[in-house]
Amino acid sequence: MSRTVCAIGKDVVPASFKGVGFYCTEANIEGGRRGAEGEFPFGEDTAYADLGRKIRTFNLTAVFREDDHISDSMLLFSVCESPQPGILVHPTRGTHLVACRQVKVSDKLEDDQGETTAELEFVEANPVGTGLGGALFGIISSAVLAVSSASFRRDYTPAVVAFPWITDIVRSAQTLVQETHDVLVQTFTTETSSSQWRVALKMSEVATDPALAVVAENVDQALTSGVNGIVYNLTDPETRWRVLRRLTNKGAVTSTLPVTGGASAIENSLYSRFRILTGVALAETAMSRRYPTVQATKAAMEIVSAVLEDETKAAYTICDNELYLELRKYIVNFERMMNDLAYRLPGLITVNFQGGVHPLVAAYVIYGDAKRHRDIEPRNIIDANGRMNRFVRAVSPT
Repeated sequence: MSRTVCAIGKDVVPASFKGVGFYCTEANIEGGRRGAEGEFPFGEDTAYADLGRKIRTFNLTAVFREDDHISDSMLLFSVCESPQPGILVHPTRGTHLVACRQVKVSDKLEDDQGETTAELEFVEANPVGTGLGGALFGIISSAVLAVSSASFRRDYTPAVVAFPWITDIVRSAQTLVQETHDVLVQTFTTETSSSQWRVALKMSEVATDPALAVVAENVDQALTSGVNGIVYNLTDPETRWRVLRRLTNKGAVTSTLPVTGGASAIENSLYSRFRILTGVALAETAMSRRYPTVQATKAAMEIVSAVLEDETKAAYTICDNELYLELRKYIVNFERMMNDLAYRLPGLITVNFQGGVHPLVAAYVIYGDAKRHRDIEPRNIIDANGRMNRFVRAVSPT
């Protein structure tokens, strides 16, 4: 059997847009360069000026053949009409942040069982300049964030708790708002807009005025605005990932206040809201990063899933069914997208050379190209003689 035949279907994954899956029968991608061309009268010379890369477009054909093909196709049609870009899991070209430029659904009424096809046209929507900076925050998470906000505003009622517990709860809220404010301000530059400075000022007011911090709407708005601002300003996914991990850890605490009287539950609702906000931001930052290996992708997925799974268990414990279900749905979508990313990445291998080996030799043996020694060296310890130990770790050759 030939190598070509063996590879059929190897790199194809289920397609989806904004979490809605569909069976794809045809897919293509279009790109290239933009340029200004010049042709001069009575001359033999021509000119060309490179104006940058063209925006990429993705054209897919989806088909629905099940008994509920009408409702399934309408669900896809609805998400294509929904506002904001979303994640497209392309069956062969990876995961992209795109906007749906056009969707055309056709029902084939005379087929034996009935069939619906959808012609989809997507355009890449990677933000530039002072936009979202490549972050996906709020694009596929609006439902879970909205439910989390509603739960927090319902449960955060420090005014009903007796003194001194009310003081402790309010102080905890002010601490989280202040820490979020401090991180936000660190992302500001000389070009930061006045509206962002006003957001920081309002956060500072909540962090210093107990009368403001006792109101759930004020605390929720301050935390949400702060996390959104951080995601908005940090355009580099790697930097954003590190900052959000540190910020998420700020809320990794549990209330020590008395259970009797509800003080503990109220403070825990504050920590839960903060962890969900930062956890979702962390999840969608994870989806915008680039990973060298399957293991790296899985590690990032596990870090985020651990945060959100804890909140799922907490919601289940207090019988907040709506929040529990939305968190479960979000985690499933997130892990599916991360697995789709990992599906096309090479794994790590360990090669036993039976003794110390030079990186050039190892690269030649593993890849058939000694010049790829730079791909191996960062993953291994090199001794004073320029040799690695017998077990050499490297990215699996594709």
